[in-house]
Amino acid sequence: MCGELMTKDPRISVAAKNFIDRFGGDAPAEAKKRVEELRHAGNVESATTWMQIYEEVKVMVERSGKTAH
Repeated sequence: MCGELMTKDPRISVAAKNFIDRFGGDAPAEAKKRVEELRHAGNVESATTWMQIYEEVKVMVERSGKTAH
């Protein structure tokens, strides 16, 4: 299923879209930073959610053809 959106939670898709609207092609890198910050802080549950957002952001950006500035 490489390259397919894998989440069934519509909130993840909404969050990913909003993140892309805010950060454009930089969104995957920004989302990945959130994951690492939360892991470092020991917040596993939130890091897991952000990992889902990151994965969806990555696919959405790839599909849109946007690149990091």
